[in-house]
Formats: sequence, C-alpha cells, structure tokens
Amino acid sequence: MSSMRNAVQRRVHRERAQPAAREKWGLLEKHKDYSLRAKDYNLKKAQLQRLREKARNRNPDEFAYGMMSESSQTHGKHGARESKSLSHATVSLLKTQDAGYLRVVGERVRRQLAQTEEEANLQKGIKRAESLGGKKLIFVDSAEEQQQEKANRDEQEDDGEDDEDASRELTIDELKQMAKTMPKKQVEAEKRARKELFIARRMKEKAAESRLKKLATLKQQHADISAAEEELALQRAKMARSVGGVNKHGIKWKVRERKK
Repeated sequence: MSSMRNAVQRRVHRERAQPAAREKWGLLEKHKDYSLRAKDYNLKKAQLQRLREKARNRNPDEFAYGMMSESSQTHGKHGARESKSLSHATVSLLKTQDAGYLRVVGERVRRQLAQTEEEANLQKGIKRAESLGGKKLIFVDSAEEQQQEKANRDEQEDDGEDDEDASRELTIDELKQMAKTMPKKQVEAEKRARKELFIARRMKEKAAESRLKKLATLKQQHADISAAEEELALQRAKMARSVGGVNKHGIKWKVRERKK
C-alpha cells in the first residue's frame, strides 16, 4: 500500500522567492539562514562574555615568564618601528640641500613673475592708451593765450562732433540702404564676422583676467618660498651658533663673541 502511495506523482513544493519589488535587497532569507546567523551571533556573544569574566577575575599580582619575552618588549612579533635620530652633520647637510632646492624653485618662480608682470604692464599700457586716445600738448606764454587757445580748441571740438554726427547719420543711412540691396550671403558673412570679432574680444578679456590671477598666484608663491628660505637660513645659522635665538622657556640668548 505504501509503495502504491509513493509511486503516485506528487506536487512539487517550491520555496517562496523574493517579491519583485524587493529584488534589490537580495535573496529572501529562509529559516535556515536565520538559524545560522543566530548561532554565530550567540557563539560570539558567549565568547565575549567569557573574556569579560576573565578580565574581571584577573589577579593584578600574577606573573608569567611570557611577560618578559622579547616579543612583548618590542611591541609585537616584528617589533615597533624605531625613529632613528640623525647626527648633527646629517641634519645640516639635509638643510643645505633643502636650501638649494628652495633657491632653484624661487629663481624659477621669480622669472615667471617678472615675465607675467611685464605682460600685465604692457596690457595696462595698451588699455590706458586706448582710453586716452591721441592728445596734443601746446605751450603758451601767458594766461590770455591759454584762454584763447582753450576757446579755439572748444570750437574745433564742437565742429568735429557735428561733422562726426553727420557722418555717422550718413553711414547709418548708407548701411540701411546697403542692407536692402546687399545679397543675403554678404549679410550673413558680415554677421559672422561681427560674431567672430565679439568672440575674439571675449577671449582677449578672459586671457587678461587669467594673466592677472596668475600674477597674484606667483606673487604669493614667491613670498612663501622667500619666507621658507629665510627661516631655513635662520635654522642653519642657529645650528652653526652664528646667531642668537629664543629657547623653549622664552629666554633670548646671544652667541658669545670672541674677545678681540
């Protein structure tokens, strides 16, 4: 009878899978997974409890020869990393090399600073010349001649402004007339040329701003390197006992000079 029952096709019972909305959290935890995790947790918990009891019941007067082993004295099997103190001559040599490096870097920064300052001054001069325009300097012998010359110059400027306005109006009228009769390709070419001119002007302004920022950065670098070089020179002089200084208690001292 049992053989007949076992021979019948039975339904396959599958384990419940993780829902589609929770697939990002990984596989669905089964009871066997929870049992393994809980067993590991309880094992570690009991081990920590035993260690706490052992530390609580420790005798402060106990002694073992293992406490005197070499591994305990050297802070572990491989020992602690010792910081070897350098000799006075070695430190002096290292500071000399540092001074040489600072000197080379400072010279390079100084050359870059001089070149950038020259470019910035040239840029300022060109901008100032464009803003001022051409001027004529006239020398007179008396105040009356100065007043007369000033009146004549004002009249010439008024006439020049009128002529310029007329020419500007004429130029605008001509441009309007030319825009009506000008081919479409030529109009587009002029628009493209104006756009390229605007882009070139913007690039020139950005280059000028970048040059000024570079100048400020180089000045700061040069100041920092100069300060470091001076401090290093002072340290070397103190090591050679050629200058005085201040000790850790704030007391100033001077090098005793040889009596003449």
